[in-house]
Amino acid sequence: MIYGHFDRLGGRHVAGWVWDQDQPLRRVAVRILLDGVELATDIADQYRPDLEDAGIGDGSHAFTLVLPPHVMDGKSHQLRVEAEGMPLLGTPVEVLLPNLRYEPLPPPDALVPINLAICAIAKDEGPYLLEWLAYHRVIGVDHFLICDNDSSDGTSQILARLARQGWLEHVPWPTRPGRTPQEPAYQEGVRRLSGRARWVAFIDLDEFILPLGSDDIHTVLADYQGVGGLMLPWRVFGSGGRREAGDGLVMERFTQRAQGAHPVNCSVKTIARPNLVARVGVHTPGLSQGFLVDENFTVAGTHGDPDRHVVLQPKRLVLNHYFCKSWQEWERKRDRGIATALPGSPTHIRPDSHFYSHDVNEVEDRAILRFRDRVRAEMQNLSQLIG
Repeated sequence: MIYGHFDRLGGRHVAGWVWDQDQPLRRVAVRILLDGVELATDIADQYRPDLEDAGIGDGSHAFTLVLPPHVMDGKSHQLRVEAEGMPLLGTPVEVLLPNLRYEPLPPPDALVPINLAICAIAKDEGPYLLEWLAYHRVIGVDHFLICDNDSSDGTSQILARLARQGWLEHVPWPTRPGRTPQEPAYQEGVRRLSGRARWVAFIDLDEFILPLGSDDIHTVLADYQGVGGLMLPWRVFGSGGRREAGDGLVMERFTQRAQGAHPVNCSVKTIARPNLVARVGVHTPGLSQGFLVDENFTVAGTHGDPDRHVVLQPKRLVLNHYFCKSWQEWERKRDRGIATALPGSPTHIRPDSHFYSHDVNEVEDRAILRFRDRVRAEMQNLSQLIG
């Protein structure tokens, strides 16, 4: 007896699982049909721990098939996933395929007071907050909207005092029962910044937007006025072997990262036009119109899941992601919990395996240090404002 399920369509990726109950270790072939035309076929042999936990054989019964680019036309189609001539549960189904054929939007003609804002959620970021704010002010960020998620280390007081300056909004954002805090915080940012900001970057406080071809981020964004959003490829930095936090800026202490093609770098965050955001996401939003692209105008979803978009040799913008820092700092981060999971849930506390899998120190990368002196000067200015 064949059992299986179509789970999701993400970009060009069609994912699910199929299993022969009578021969539990057999790998079953699946095929994808769109409007009755076969487009892809493969063997369902990918491992998923949730399948093994559910008693689906040894767990190696998942599949991810990739639709060809030419069918991604932004129109509705009938999707059918078959195994041995029978449709999997969940198909046939009408799906709206993303349009991967880039066409620019008309340039925005409305004048807005903010060209670029950052929307972020913060919890107990006191040791890092001033550096992060100062750095992004140095590269040209005009405004910050920070949702403060129950901080208890002085973060709230810093944000409240800087909010008096007008370029920062401090939004108390307590955790509510049954609701993860991060995506609702981004939705609040969209609500508050639509009509006020041309661009909003949705990033975390361990992420630093780094312009590569210019010191001014506005110069880069000027080349993308016809898009709905611009994806920023990750550059994940390791611990450099540090056990203790030590002294110095984050950008000074951690200068080793994974190679560009390493799997930990295969993700993005987004700078988007807030008035076009129909659905927020931690990595990529859904847009009501326009296209989410990388710096080469390659549309999100071209390579599969938009959240896992890859830019191998970026020349305009990257996102330095200081995920690990030192082991001492990792322990604090781990114990604080993750903003995309419910407190008390099994995934709220990151396992230490996340540190080890991201602690990749293959390449020395000091590009961000060209801003160091200006960042220190701006940190001094911010310290005086705080008093």
